[in-house]
Amino acid sequence: MPVNAFNNGSRASFSRQLKVGIKGLVAHSSIALNILNLVAGGFPKVFMYHRFAPSGVRRYRCLSADEFGWQLDRIADRFTVITLGECLDHFARHGEWPTNTVILTIDDGYRDFYTCAYPELVKRGLRATFFVTVNFVDRKCWLWPDRIEYALWRSHLKELPVEMNGKAHVFRLDDDRHRAAAWQMLSDHCITLDDEMKHRFIDGVISSLAVELPKTPPHEYGAVSWGELRDMHSYGIEIGSHTLNHPILSKIPQVRLHDEIGSARDIIQGRIQAEVKTFCYPNSRPGDVTVGVIEAVKCHGYRGAVFGTDLTAWDPYLVPRMGGDGSRSDFLWKLYGGEALSLRRGERR
Repeated sequence: MPVNAFNNGSRASFSRQLKVGIKGLVAHSSIALNILNLVAGGFPKVFMYHRFAPSGVRRYRCLSADEFGWQLDRIADRFTVITLGECLDHFARHGEWPTNTVILTIDDGYRDFYTCAYPELVKRGLRATFFVTVNFVDRKCWLWPDRIEYALWRSHLKELPVEMNGKAHVFRLDDDRHRAAAWQMLSDHCITLDDEMKHRFIDGVISSLAVELPKTPPHEYGAVSWGELRDMHSYGIEIGSHTLNHPILSKIPQVRLHDEIGSARDIIQGRIQAEVKTFCYPNSRPGDVTVGVIEAVKCHGYRGAVFGTDLTAWDPYLVPRMGGDGSRSDFLWKLYGGEALSLRRGERR
């Protein structure tokens, strides 16, 4: 290995370890957290969630209800919780983002938000923005990552041979750790493909695993109902759009693009009898959200949209978010502005 490569790797490893250490120290000092928040500035802290589990249950890709409740208590100590729509309305009126605020966003439309996380919000009188995938709620489709996960965990095979990008791979499936690693690599490959190729690839994986997929998702992968969405909306949960079928929008034809964005909004508004102001782009890697995609979102009447995690730039149609499912010290670091501050400093170097 070249000396420079070794040194670069060592520096990167040291930098990661140092950041973890700093997060831990800061998280245990209220004074340090408040100083961090002051230095970082007053931008809203927008958190992103997907799946939840009951209190005390540790489940793959899920945040437990008690851990979510702990986060909510930390947020309520210092910040005001608003919906994304309220944040965008404030920006439209004043030309600046609301300070010392937190926005909780939940993607996809899983029912475990309603059963596990929503009660924690109600206990504390807090609200959130819930982005739903219309045909998932209508029981017309699976969310594609779940198709892979379901098949991996139910296959009796010990290995899965797969070809990706012209190279042969063999994934071990003899325990949950290896299944999770396989799921991550297969999912990462899927998001590089156009929508039709992605579904063909997933069909091939499921066939290789010798698993028969139910027509509609079983309970553990199930969607919220429209009645439950109306119930949450009447409480104060903002319901936003996450397309009809959850495709990567830059990888579908133009005609379908407008259907995924516009029809989704129309259907949700009809079902909950309220305006849908906000949109969430499925996936947000470089190239996933193009100028054409953003213009389509504007064209169909949305006031703004959220995407991935580029905290260095803010725009009503590219509102950045942070993952909310890390460690407690990681969460506090993000909540008090450490993540945004470190990225802005890195951009200036």
